[in-house]
Amino acid sequence: MFPLLLFGGLVGLLILVFILTLVMGSIFLLIGLKAVNAPVIDFGKVMVTVLLMAIVAVIPCLGCILQWYFIKTRHEIGWGQAIVAWILAGLIPIVIALGMAMFLGWGIPLI
Repeated sequence: MFPLLLFGGLVGLLILVFILTLVMGSIFLLIGLKAVNAPVIDFGKVMVTVLLMAIVAVIPCLGCILQWYFIKTRHEIGWGQAIVAWILAGLIPIVIALGMAMFLGWGIPLI
C-alpha cells in the first residue's frame, strides 16, 4: 500500500511541476510578445502556444523552426518578431536567475 501512495504522490508532483512550468513559460513568452508589439496576446492563447512549443521542442533543429512558426501564426506577427519574442522568452528567466544570485551574494561563477 505504501509504494502505491508514494507513486501517486510522485505523479501528483510531476503534474504540478508541468503546470507551473507551463504557466511560467507562458508569462515569459507573454512578456516577449508584448515587447515586439504582437496584436494577439491573450494569456490562454499564449499558454496553448507554449504547450505546442514544448511538444515540438524534442525534434532537433526542426523544433526551433516549428516553435517560431507557432509563435508567428498564432500571434499574427512576422518571422523576425517571432524569433525576437522566442529569444526574449528564453533570456528573461536567465536574467532573473542571475539577478537573484547576485542579490543572494552567490556571484555569477557559483551558478
